[in-house]
Amino acid sequence: MKELLEMFEKTFEDQKLSSAERKALTQIIRESNLKNNQVGFLRNQVFDIARGAFKSYPALQVIDWLEQANKLLLKSNANLGDSRSNEIYFSPGDACLNAINHALSKARQTINICVFTISDNRITNNIIACHQSGIKVRVITDDDKTQDKGSDIYQMHQAGIPIRTDETPNHMHHKFAIIDNDTLITGSYNWTRSAAQYNHENIFITYDKGSLKSYQEEFDKLWKEFIDYQ
Repeated sequence: MKELLEMFEKTFEDQKLSSAERKALTQIIRESNLKNNQVGFLRNQVFDIARGAFKSYPALQVIDWLEQANKLLLKSNANLGDSRSNEIYFSPGDACLNAINHALSKARQTINICVFTISDNRITNNIIACHQSGIKVRVITDDDKTQDKGSDIYQMHQAGIPIRTDETPNHMHHKFAIIDNDTLITGSYNWTRSAAQYNHENIFITYDKGSLKSYQEEFDKLWKEFIDYQ
């Protein structure tokens, strides 16, 4: 794992993965017999490298490197066998956080987020990186929680992510996300640091088409009903 991460960091020196570098990385990945969670960790680290580079390097070069690195790890993940079983995680601890970020880092086309409160920048930074890489991201959240100290909604809005909120005295209390119309994350877990550090929470990840359809219909309904965040 450490060797792989160091190799990815080294390839970023010229913001591209050469053919020789891709072959070398592929060989090491194959020989390492990585588990799904290890591949997920590496993909999160690759996103971290890219996020840290946006201030110092041209965005297009960073995105191109990120796409190449991500494709390598996606290919390795596809060869690990069946990873489509339902997944359940609990907090306190980083299990829920890591599972959410892993799922986000696999997104290729769309991310629809409907979460009561979002204030964990470790997730927010990943959401923004996905948006900047060209993935269509939409966020629904509770209007009252956008005013909380530490809320990351304004930061995502400034990054150009479309956001809508309710405008009622009641709460939009859902906590779910749909990725590529293929992966559903739901449960009691708010996307906050306190949920990871202190609270007894859970998330459930499923690929069930019926569940995905129902949650997507709810998202689409709320998106039409709610107003743009300003």
